[in-house]
Amino acid sequence: MHSSPYPSPASPWFRRPCTQRPAKKVHILPTEEDVTTAVHRIVESSAKEAIASRGHFALAIPGGSVLKVLSTLEPSSDWVEKTTLAFVNHKCVAVDDVSSAIEAQAREKFLNRWGLTDVISLSGTGDGEKEAAEYESKLKALPDSKLPRDADGFPIFDLALVGVGDDGHIGSLYPNRGEIDVVDGPWIVAAFMKDPPGISLTLPVMQRAKSTVISAAGKSIKYPNGKAAAMRLAVVDESVTPKDFPASALRPAGLRPARRAGAPFPGPL
Repeated sequence: MHSSPYPSPASPWFRRPCTQRPAKKVHILPTEEDVTTAVHRIVESSAKEAIASRGHFALAIPGGSVLKVLSTLEPSSDWVEKTTLAFVNHKCVAVDDVSSAIEAQAREKFLNRWGLTDVISLSGTGDGEKEAAEYESKLKALPDSKLPRDADGFPIFDLALVGVGDDGHIGSLYPNRGEIDVVDGPWIVAAFMKDPPGISLTLPVMQRAKSTVISAAGKSIKYPNGKAAAMRLAVVDESVTPKDFPASALRPAGLRPARRAGAPFPGPL
């Protein structure tokens, strides 16, 4: 069993999560196709706004259903040429492994078609801590013109598309694990919830993006009942904490779950 490399409650990296207020930005949409269209518009508008403001667009994406959503996006202008792409989370596997690597899947589904070449890649080893350290170094090597920093030294992505699981995990930050507690300093954390391990943006990095968007609609083999319960907890349940349900921590960042109308949340509660 892997011993946890993460801090104890006495560590300066640890913060007790407080209860969260309901999200203020909830977009209700009638169909899965409408959700896809909405995400496309958010990506395009975020890109154009960033480029108009500072000449570049910093985008972070996860795997899973978001890749399907992005696979049908056809960029309407040349913003791709001025875009740097990083990953919200990624398994520590060979980056060309289409069965497991988010980068390989994204390249196959849309990145190659878009012509997006400024992609921050992992090194492709199975060493979680090594990959996390190297990925953070690659991000920190980017100039402010590509990836701005705030006063605390954290990066500010123009847009972070963040996946959510029915247990509330975001990226590879899972409930009741040490990774969610790393909040003071690191940009990237190694995640040992699964084998092989992975890496993930830390919670403060997700929170600091100019726009942080979670989209959820429809059902899948992995989630045959949809993510109704997860979205309810993420958006409106004031009793949960980021430690119990990490997605709730994105409420202050303007969590915007795009969901189907006709029921409180998509699928049965």
